[in-house]
Parts: sequence; structure tokens; C-alpha cells
Amino acid sequence: QRGTFVFRMGAAEVRALINSAVTAAEQKSIGTLKGMISEKYADDQGQNKRAVEGLLRLQFLRNETVHLYAHIQSVTLPQPGRAQASVLVAMAGVPIASAQELPLLRADLHRFEIVFARENKTWRVQRATWRRAELGEFLGP
Repeated sequence: QRGTFVFRMGAAEVRALINSAVTAAEQKSIGTLKGMISEKYADDQGQNKRAVEGLLRLQFLRNETVHLYAHIQSVTLPQPGRAQASVLVAMAGVPIASAQELPLLRADLHRFEIVFARENKTWRVQRATWRRAELGEFLGP
């Protein structure tokens, strides 16, 4: 019983963090996003926290406005203090109300696989991989 409760709480916290990250990205709030990334961040491209911050800054400079549509496909907690999420993200220069609007927009579509670690009672991104996504992934079952 307690394990199920802890799992639901952890999954809900990770979902809330992802939604907060979407809002922060739309507001181009680098400071908020920095706080969501672990100092121990490392990915397959050899990037650390500072490199990811640079990628975010570049993205924000390239785009006058950033509108995101995020669909959290899954959140799992494989062990205490660790979570994994699979998230589809569409990015466009205009607001995106739903996935059904995507065929009408010029949006960049991505799939993120994110690993979170609980650090001092706060979930932070410890690792992430991403690739281009297909429209069908957003519109599928």
C-alpha cells in the first residue's frame, strides 16, 4: 500500500516538474530551467549541465517566441529516488492547443527520454536523450 502511494506521489511530482519546465521554456526562463537540471547531468553526447544551458540559450535566441505542446507518454520509477519519463514535445512559433493542430503547423517534433534523480527532496534531470519524432507519434492511439 505505502509503495503504491510513494510511486503515485513520485510520478505526480515528475509530471508536475515536466509541466513546469514547459511553462518555463515558453517564458524563456533560463534560471528556472537551470534549477531543474542536476549538477551531475551527463548524456550520451558528453554534455554536462553547462552545455545543456548553452543549448537552451541558443534555442531561445533563435526563436522570438517559443510555444510548446508536450504529451507525457509515461513516467516510471524503476527504483527509489529515480524516475524515467518519455515525453513528446512539439515546438512552434504560435500556440498549439492540441496534437490535432500539428498537421497545420510548422512545428519541430521531438521525443525526449529523461532520467530524473531525487536530490535533497527535489527531482532534477540527470540525463536526457532526444530525437526527432514523427507526427504519427503525437496522433497515435
